[in-house]
Amino acid sequence: MDNIVIVEYDRQWVELFEQEAIYLRNLLGKASILRIEHFGSTAIPGMPAKPIIDMLVEIPSFDRIQQEALPKLVEAGYEYLWRSDRPPGHMMFVKRLPNGMRTHHVHMATAGHTLWERLYFRDYLCSHPAEAARYAQLKRDLAAQFSGDREAYTNGKSDYVVLITTKAKLDATNS
Repeated sequence: MDNIVIVEYDRQWVELFEQEAIYLRNLLGKASILRIEHFGSTAIPGMPAKPIIDMLVEIPSFDRIQQEALPKLVEAGYEYLWRSDRPPGHMMFVKRLPNGMRTHHVHMATAGHTLWERLYFRDYLCSHPAEAARYAQLKRDLAAQFSGDREAYTNGKSDYVVLITTKAKLDATNS
């Protein structure tokens, strides 16, 4: 199991996202990738994070990607996971360095999938620095408490993420 290591924000994360987005578009083509977003903590300027770039890729359908893109991604060295632990489920690919360290998490879902709601959270923290600071402290506290337990670390953030996402969606609806 990977240890939870939180590092200070690195401006290079934006460039790493952009490079990987170009690589994925070239590997899979426009028909397989409809949109790519940088999300998660590495997408929030100033936010400390695990140094893993989270990417959200809009796909036309799971069946199509499983047939056309899955073999290309696995051949390129990505590990494939079906994330059924977060209903309704989505495809996830993990990219690692030769030493096993994770560098990218590529989440794939169709338009309208609940995973896209995470962009509300990202955008809210980008525009509310005080809330971002609270989240940063929560992450540091949880990483110290659950350094060897990725699931407990993630579960510890869940209520906060749901609360802020709900608030952000409400704000977006009312504006």
